[in-house]
Amino acid sequence: MVNVKESKKSKNTTHEKENAPSRKRKASGSLPGHPASKQKESWFMDSENYMYKELGVGPLTDNSQDSNSNGCPLKTSVEKTPAILISDSCQVPDAPCVMATSHLVNNSDSSSPQNPRILKSLPQRDDDFIRRRKKVLCRSGSSLAEMLPDLVLLNIFKYLPKVVLTKCAQVCKKWQRIMESECLWKRLDLGNKTLTEGVLGQILNRGVVVLRLTRAEISSPIYTGPTSVFSSTKLSKLQYLDLSIANISVKGLGEILAKCHDLRKLSLESCDVDDAVCSYIGENKQLEVLNMCMTRGITDNGLMPIASNCRKLESLNLAWTGLEQHSLMYLSLCLPESLLKLNISGFRENLTDEEVTQLVTTCPNLITVDLSDSSLLTENSVNAIVGLKNLEHLSLTRCNRILPVSLYSLSNLPQLSVLNIYGMLPDGILQHLSDALGKVAINKCPFTKISRPTTGIHRTSIWGLRVRDNPL
Repeated sequence: MVNVKESKKSKNTTHEKENAPSRKRKASGSLPGHPASKQKESWFMDSENYMYKELGVGPLTDNSQDSNSNGCPLKTSVEKTPAILISDSCQVPDAPCVMATSHLVNNSDSSSPQNPRILKSLPQRDDDFIRRRKKVLCRSGSSLAEMLPDLVLLNIFKYLPKVVLTKCAQVCKKWQRIMESECLWKRLDLGNKTLTEGVLGQILNRGVVVLRLTRAEISSPIYTGPTSVFSSTKLSKLQYLDLSIANISVKGLGEILAKCHDLRKLSLESCDVDDAVCSYIGENKQLEVLNMCMTRGITDNGLMPIASNCRKLESLNLAWTGLEQHSLMYLSLCLPESLLKLNISGFRENLTDEEVTQLVTTCPNLITVDLSDSSLLTENSVNAIVGLKNLEHLSLTRCNRILPVSLYSLSNLPQLSVLNIYGMLPDGILQHLSDALGKVAINKCPFTKISRPTTGIHRTSIWGLRVRDNPL
């Protein structure tokens, strides 16, 4: 630092100051040849001092210039109060940014790829409050749903509809494996559905026991994909199958029945069949109920395996199948003795008294018989039917050759409760017959229920077995 006391400023002293070769310390006092009034005292510092260099301190210079009358700049000899000059080698750092205590500051050179960033947290104040998030203790790549045992998930899935089960199978491989469990697919309702190629085959491979396919659109082939060869050799677990009014080809129907050897109840109403399909039906020796009403394609060769192998049949419906008289005679001779319900209506001139008489002899335990729309039957058939002591339901609708007088003999049947004779008697005689038969209900059941899977309002079940899922 320099302390300068000037008593008087002049241009002469300014020139003397500028012409000075260097700034050196001079002794105080008056110079020779100068008056005492123009004397000044100055303090100079040694610019080469090592201490000043370390502190970065140096003399100040006045950069301002005065202009003379000619416009030329002139340097003044007056020095202002010195200040601290900061050298380039020691720069003052910038003021720190005010940040939250949870933020981090990068103190390293981010532009250098060799120096990784070192993150340091700012010092915390006493009034700061920090709550750290706890780490989630779980296994990598797993979830709580996957940690549950298979048995627990299986019991949960039992309450879900089949539509939800198919969506759950897409969650993970574990759920997909559990979804293929047979206990989840025991019963299934696919009525009025459209099944593309291979879909029904996948369903059958899951172990379905009760299956409803009423009015379903089923495309062939049934089994597709790389597992079709293996699937064709695997037997199905189907026991109750309803294919009533289903749109399916004969080939597709054969693919389904070829794997079914344990059927108990089967309905093929309004379907097309051939001899091969009938032979597949005959392989189900435990078959109890068979509904082939209005089925097209039945021949003598097709009836033989059914009548000879299915010896446990209890209910048979062959109404309106167009069988010939010799085929009906074969049935009356070969039907099993265990048969309880029989519907052979709609044969018109093909069914005669001879077949009815033989039928009563072959199946003496019949409970329900429907012989409607057989125009060649006479009172001889009524006399033969009286021999069925366990008969409860009898239908002779539109059998116009039967004499009304012969119907009074039906009073000898102790178990008879329902008699259908639509279109045979006028109202007066009908009332008199009703009084004679006593407790027998006449013309109360216009539709037959023999072997049909779904009757009345029971649309959620087949043969008394529920197939639809319970609502959530």
